[in-house]
Order: sequence, then C-alpha cells, then structure tokens
Amino acid sequence: MTPAQLCVAHARTYIGTKWRHRGRKPWAIDCVGIVVLSVAAGGVQMRDRRDYGREPWKDGLRKEMESHFGSAVDDMQPGDVVLMQWPEKPEPSHIGIVADYCHGGLSVIHAHNDWGVAEHRIDDHWMRMIVATYRPWGVA
Repeated sequence: MTPAQLCVAHARTYIGTKWRHRGRKPWAIDCVGIVVLSVAAGGVQMRDRRDYGREPWKDGLRKEMESHFGSAVDDMQPGDVVLMQWPEKPEPSHIGIVADYCHGGLSVIHAHNDWGVAEHRIDDHWMRMIVATYRPWGVA
C-alpha cells in the first residue's frame, strides 16, 4: 500500500468513534487527532499540538496545515488533508482526510462533535466548505 492508502485505511478504522476535543484514542478523537494519527500511519509525522481551543484564532488551523504540508494544492486525491470552514464560522476550523468513495468519486473522513467520526461523499455541500487541500506525501 502507498502512504496515502495507509493513511485512508487508518482513518477508516475510526469511523463510528465518538468525538472528544483533543482526543487521540481509539474510543474518542477529534478532527486534528484523526489527521495526526492517520498521516502518521502513512509515514508522515506531524507536530501533535494539543494546546488549541474549540474555536480558531487568527487563521491558526490554516497556518498549522501550511507549516506541515506547505502550500495548498489545486487538485484533490485520496490521502490529502482538507481544511474546511463551516458556513457560520468566521474562519476555517475543521480538517479531514480525503478518501476514495466506494460508489465513485471522493469522500472525506472526519471527526465531528455531533456525529463522531464519519465518512461523507464530497458533494456540492461539502465542496463549498473545503477552503484548501494539502498533500502530506508531496505534490504528485
């Protein structure tokens, strides 16, 4: 398996896991935790900061993603990390792992405070929330 495939496979092991702020356990994890642990399964070590609040501040999540992965890429592939902005929030505050959707197309695996870890097909709704895509494995 490629590093990106290992990342996606690891992220999928968390589907159904409940959400917990700053969680890094198989029974409770947050959106940052699932990305940190999943890219590590693919061989990329991220700084695992746990000093973040529930709300973003001064575009901190985007800056953190860029410090790890460099500039955003223009396309989206399985294993990429997406930065998302909820419609009611003033700046991006959520991240997830892009996967290959079982019925074709792409999906996102993420930990949400209401649903826990879930995988959703990237449809128009999700695409509107994605503000940047980062490639942990280098630009292909």
